[in-house]
Amino acid sequence: MRTVTAHGRWIWGLSGLATAAVLAVPGARLLTHPGADGQHMTPTNTATRTVSLVQPITSLDVQSQDGSVRVQAGTGRGVQIIELISYDKSVSPQPRVEDSVSGGRLTLADPVCSASDCAVSFVVTVPATVPVTVSSNGAPVAISGVAGANVESGGAPVNLARLTGLLTVDTDGGSLDLNGLTGPLHADTGGGPMTATGINGPATISTEGGSLAVTGLTGPLQADSAGGPVVLRNLGSQTAGISTGGGSGQVTFAAAPELVTLSTDGGPATLDVPSGSYALNTDSDGGPQSVRVSADPSASRSLTVTSGGGALELDPTRR
Repeated sequence: MRTVTAHGRWIWGLSGLATAAVLAVPGARLLTHPGADGQHMTPTNTATRTVSLVQPITSLDVQSQDGSVRVQAGTGRGVQIIELISYDKSVSPQPRVEDSVSGGRLTLADPVCSASDCAVSFVVTVPATVPVTVSSNGAPVAISGVAGANVESGGAPVNLARLTGLLTVDTDGGSLDLNGLTGPLHADTGGGPMTATGINGPATISTEGGSLAVTGLTGPLQADSAGGPVVLRNLGSQTAGISTGGGSGQVTFAAAPELVTLSTDGGPATLDVPSGSYALNTDSDGGPQSVRVSADPSASRSLTVTSGGGALELDPTRR
């Protein structure tokens, strides 16, 4: 995994420092900027370039070697690309950046920076109907307001907000912050912490040891923290399978679920559900156990909680 470098983070502040060149790009024309000679450089010079597209865009693919990526929804059909470039001032001309459109798909890339010590960050505004694919190779990613996303950050933090449609994200150890998503979610942080609020759709989540904190999820949930602590609040899910792999598990439902499985493998397990009758299966494996929920083996709603020796609590949701 590539180490996140300083220029991959601070380059966000460059916007507005250089004069922008605004171009209309017809058809599937490939736009290129002058390229470097490929030698190893320490980025010290900066440049900003703005490109405006007039043709319709149906999807976006950003491939950044070492620069931050921000994608946001605009108010109309237009597309604006801001490229923030850093490179050694002794090198002329500046590193190449590629912008191409084919079949409605806009692709942005900085391939020269895979071999040279340069960085290109992208700030892209697209219509809200556009789905987005981003690979940042170790630099932060922020996406808001678009129709779904597929993200790989290579260890850097990812922030996603107000997305509709399928979301697939792999941070490879970076933190993940989600807010206001509608659609299926597949998230793997590779050890990084994850926080989420307002998730309306089915979710499959793996943190591989990272902490997991979710508030307000409504769809079916499958979550595995592999040792990290889990705090899930105000869930509206009808079904949920939660495994902490030794971490603590605190789960609270705002609406009565149909089927819940919570396993902590030694960590303390706390499950709060609305009052009512449930078919219960609880096993603390010798640990302290407290159950205050009404048990009815014939109930249609089912709760299974196992703590593997950790403290186990099953209580009515506190109002």
